[in-house]
Amino acid sequence: MLFDPAIIMSLFFMFFFIFVFLGIPITFSLGLSGLISLLLGGAKLSLAFKAIFMPYASFTMLAIYLFTFMGIVFQKTGLASLLIDALEPLVAKVKGGLAIVTVLASAFFGTLTGSANATAATFSRLIGPEMVRKGYPKPFVVSVIAASAPLGSFIPPSITGIVLSVATNTSVLTNFMAGAAIGFLVIGFLTLLILVIANRWMKGPSAISEGGYNRKEIAVRIIKAFPLLLMPLVVLGGIYFGVFSVTEGGAAGCLAALILATVYRKLNLKLLRDVLVDSAVTTGMVMLLVGVSYLMSYTMSLTGLNKSFIDMLRSMSTTTPYLALLTLVAILLAMGCFIDVIVLCIAMAPLAVTALMPLGINPYHINALFLAGNLIGNVTPPVGTVLFISLQSLGEKMENVFKALLPFLLIYVLIYLIITLFPETILWFPRLLGLPI
Repeated sequence: MLFDPAIIMSLFFMFFFIFVFLGIPITFSLGLSGLISLLLGGAKLSLAFKAIFMPYASFTMLAIYLFTFMGIVFQKTGLASLLIDALEPLVAKVKGGLAIVTVLASAFFGTLTGSANATAATFSRLIGPEMVRKGYPKPFVVSVIAASAPLGSFIPPSITGIVLSVATNTSVLTNFMAGAAIGFLVIGFLTLLILVIANRWMKGPSAISEGGYNRKEIAVRIIKAFPLLLMPLVVLGGIYFGVFSVTEGGAAGCLAALILATVYRKLNLKLLRDVLVDSAVTTGMVMLLVGVSYLMSYTMSLTGLNKSFIDMLRSMSTTTPYLALLTLVAILLAMGCFIDVIVLCIAMAPLAVTALMPLGINPYHINALFLAGNLIGNVTPPVGTVLFISLQSLGEKMENVFKALLPFLLIYVLIYLIITLFPETILWFPRLLGLPI
């Protein structure tokens, strides 16, 4: 080994922040930092390539492309607008109703996409301008869309959930359902926060429709959206009852998405080509991130940082395991502001499970902490992609949004603490379904 392990790890982070400061994308910054650190550690270049390509041998990873394809079909065809139309009557007379529709529609759209970025891009375009026209302050609109978009990432089918399951060798379906339980918490807390803000601190906005909707109009809206609402139940139900695997479920979802887009006359050859290209590009970005994450994990293993991290968590559990959990949460909150949650899932989740499982902490509880990392990491700079997507789509500046975004961030921290200290708040749903846990 050319350098001491501690020096190698210090150099890794030094190179990483230098590359990020120079404007190199975070994925490439991680990859370059990991490669340089491995070579300084005396590892052969062939081992670096082996680490990068290791995750691509997993059949389960193919589901990432399939669920991405399914989501982009719904995004490109505009079928997501049917969800908004179906949900509007539920809160038509409620002040702040359109903001609540954004939360609910993001959750439903998450069952069709598995992507927070796709959710943010879709609803910034579909419902953002309408909220502004209804009298919502633009910073509040950006905050609501950015805060709701992570629902598209951890509500099943979840791309992060798939990566996490492969990294920790746990059940994909159980992680999916733990993510759904987190989603229930987020929907409830965000809805309550929106009602408080709209009724106490905002002069506007008005309700969606003071007169409400007649029964015929409601029925027509629900019937039009019903196939979209039914589809995730079919896909997830098929996985749950063992009709097909997660990857096969993704293929079934792709086929169903194409059939629906054709039936609704939203699909043509040009659009299909765009969907195929965008799906390939998006999946390529995710899989490149996965590959360099394994390179980072290998670097940590080479330098002994893995063992140090495990020993640290175990030493903090001498009195109560919750001290170790709170320490893990603090690390995830800090690192999530700079590093994508997928990287954290691959580099740290297996270590956390190894350290804390012997202490009686459920591995799916640990996984849930990484899934919930999407909540804050996706909406905080400098990596908060859904926040930047929302800002760009609605033409707003970061400095104008911070005050409006702060209550949502505080709610997310509260949810994170609840999940950490009360594991049954997310484990009850997989238990109810009789899943291995």
